[in-house]
Amino acid sequence: MTTVPLNTTRQMKQKNIMLVTSTLKSLISATKGDISNHTGLSLATCGTILNELCSKGEIIEESFDESRGGRPAKRYIYNSNYFSLLSIYVEGTNTSGIISSRLTSADNKTIEEHDETYSKFTVEALIAHIQKIADKHSNIKAIGLGLPGVVVSGNVLSCDITSLEGLAIAEQLSARFGIFVQVGNDMNYTAFGFYRNNCRNIDEPIAYIYMPPRHCAGCGIVISGKMLRGASQFAGEVSKLPFYDNFENSINIKSHHTLVIERLINIASSLIAIINPVTIAISGELVSQNCIEDLYSELLNRFDSKNIPHFVYRDSIKSDYHNGISEYTLDAYNNFRVFRI
Repeated sequence: MTTVPLNTTRQMKQKNIMLVTSTLKSLISATKGDISNHTGLSLATCGTILNELCSKGEIIEESFDESRGGRPAKRYIYNSNYFSLLSIYVEGTNTSGIISSRLTSADNKTIEEHDETYSKFTVEALIAHIQKIADKHSNIKAIGLGLPGVVVSGNVLSCDITSLEGLAIAEQLSARFGIFVQVGNDMNYTAFGFYRNNCRNIDEPIAYIYMPPRHCAGCGIVISGKMLRGASQFAGEVSKLPFYDNFENSINIKSHHTLVIERLINIASSLIAIINPVTIAISGELVSQNCIEDLYSELLNRFDSKNIPHFVYRDSIKSDYHNGISEYTLDAYNNFRVFRI
């Protein structure tokens, strides 16, 4: 997410607007005094911002608090219908997979979800999926798209769905629908979604390992609340670790369970040695809670227990994936519309 240098009065006001709206969302309902106490902003500054946002319809003046003498305090709520956001991801190959989407409100509450299978992926099929939802919901202002590949500045450099490679997909969708579009890697979004829902405000590294049945393992990493993408957006491509090729050659003589455990041991060991995560979430169709227990036992042979992270089994990445897309895109869109960057 882009960080804006606060070097002008206008930018400071914009930062304060972001602070007031995020605080009101977390409080659900609040008076000007409540917001001032939580943000540290003056009553006058909060009043000016609340009045401006009320005039735009982003904030609703709900009611007056019961008076205890003097003028009663106005109470405000965030208008969840101010706009909506579409998180969407494509999972599979050129010949089979799903397009999964979730529509959320301006305060990130789920409105509806859709899953659509395909037998041959095309960009036109993705556009048609989005168009069906847009036809029903006219106030969609942002789209976040997750893909199983390397994405840089909205351009797909490599992808399990090879027909997407080389496409400026963010620019294409933005031009088609005339709204804000952000595109990113599946594991980065999934790790971010897990972090936001389970480890928010934790500065230590967290990682998310996904072991899909058809493709190589992937990993997303969040440190101090920010995705670790790497210099060329390649961070987390754990299938490029040197042990992977050796395991591929032995797949016929080892059970799937043994193969999965050995891969997990080596991936987790690499993460422990390099970023020393506090938590690692693990998911995949070939992974179970028993795998987590076996993994922990094996790691005790390599590391002191104090260096072994807390492992969390996730029976599906779907919720974490959509949460990550919607949370990250909502942050980016709010920055875009307030700071116009």
